[in-house]
Parts: sequence; C-alpha cells; structure tokens
Amino acid sequence: MPEIPFQQLAIVGLGLMGGSVAKALRAAGYGGRIRAALASSAAVESLQDSVEAWQIELSPVLPEVLADADLILLATPPRIMLNQLDEIARWAAASALVTDIASTKNAITRRAMDLLGSRFVGGHPVVGSELTGFHAAREDLYRGAQVILTPFPGQTDAQAVEKLRQFWTALGAEVQEMSPMAHDEALAATSHVPHLLAFMYLAGLEARFPGLENLAGGGLRDFSRIADSNPALWAEILLENRQAVRQQLQQVQQNLQLAEQLLAAGATAELQSWLSRGKTVRQQFHFPPVPV
Repeated sequence: MPEIPFQQLAIVGLGLMGGSVAKALRAAGYGGRIRAALASSAAVESLQDSVEAWQIELSPVLPEVLADADLILLATPPRIMLNQLDEIARWAAASALVTDIASTKNAITRRAMDLLGSRFVGGHPVVGSELTGFHAAREDLYRGAQVILTPFPGQTDAQAVEKLRQFWTALGAEVQEMSPMAHDEALAATSHVPHLLAFMYLAGLEARFPGLENLAGGGLRDFSRIADSNPALWAEILLENRQAVRQQLQQVQQNLQLAEQLLAAGATAELQSWLSRGKTVRQQFHFPPVPV
C-alpha cells in the first residue's frame, strides 16, 4: 500500500462515502486511528456493532472526534457541511489538514477557506451509489475512480494538495485538479442534470400508474437507476449548484425542442445523425468501474 501521510483521521459523517473511506483504509492495512462524528448518541448506538470490525471509534461529540486529528474529512450533505464549518474551524487542531467529499465545490470551498485558510483543500470523488448509509459503504468504492481536488490557485497550500493526492492514490483512485467553479460547471453536465432528469421523468409518469409497472425494459431501468437516490440530498446538491444546473438545462431544453421538430417533420436522416452523435459522445466517457 502506498504510504498514507496521516496517522489520525477524523470523519464527520459516516455514510456511503465517508464509510467507504474508512473501509478502504482498513482493507488496505491502514493502522492509524479512525474516528467518526455522528449526529446523535442514538446514531452512534445503532452503528456501534457494525463498525467494530473496521476499528472505527464513534462519538456524537465533534470536539472529541477532531482532537489530535491530522486529517479531517467532511462527509455530510452540502448544507449540513456549510453549517458545520464554523465549529470545524473552532475545534480542528492548527496543524490539521481539512478536506471534503461534497459534489458541489464553489460555495463550500470559499467558506471553508475563509475559516480555515490554505489548509483546506476541497475534494470530490466522482463515484457513488443510489444506496446510502454505512451498510452500503464498500472498501473498493474508490478503486479506479476519479477524485477531483479543487485548490484555489495561489491560495491553497501546495503541500496539503500533495498529501491528499497521496491519500486518494493509496485508496486506488486517480486524482486530478480543477478550480471550484470549473468543477461545478462540469459536474452540472455529467452528474447533477442527469440526476434531475431521471427524477423528473419518473415523476412525470406518476399519473400512469397502475398500468406501466410491468412494461419496463432495460432502457428505463438503466436510465432511471439514479432516481433511487436520496431526494433530500439531491435537492441540496441541485440548489447549491443552481446556476450551473440552470445553464445546462437550457441546453437540454434546446436539444429536446430540436428532437420534437425532427420527429414532427419525419426527418429520419437528421434524427439518426443526432442519435449517432449522442452515441459517439457516450463512447468517449471513462465511467467509474461497475461493482461486481
């Protein structure tokens, strides 16, 4: 296992993403201390037996979890994370590096850097699942995945960025860097709007039930899988990145209007040309590995 430059990790939120970090570290032989902050004593009690095999210490007391941590990983939903940043800044050790795994970066990174300075480095693993919670976490979730780090040029500690690159590489990920704004624009196109379309399309079929439930093939299954994701979380993500999402939706609406015009005109050649363009673009993507 490549060397991990942290000996005490604090994870704030232990769901699918944060839990997968902890499991991946233990599966790879990491011997450092892992502590996780949960929202309540009841949440700690409900997970206590499940985390024992992974040697994760749980607590609902944030200062206790952050004490002496040299890496603090924020893994709560975006709005919760924004509300937690003041307390994170208050209790984090002065030497601790702080990062996050939220899928929106601009607002979180700006607020975190105001409070934490150059030792905050935003991050986003471009991988996930419609499943949620620690029980859905997988030790191989980040293997072969892309992780985007979003430092501010000239404002983020370069050494902190390099340490995080080592950290994610040790978990099997490939690391690249983008500005927070460029990240949010790109993810609106590749993740946020696709989720929104899946949710909204399925919602539009509501009036046709009962009647359609036994008539779906693989196309609807594959297209709609992500609509099984957490609606509350995705409402937060979409609202946090609303400007980029709205810009991308305008392009989608233009393309749908064009499709309607081609169908109305019976324009076989033009319609096929657009379908071929879509297929060609899809073939250029490097998708995350499919779990087996």
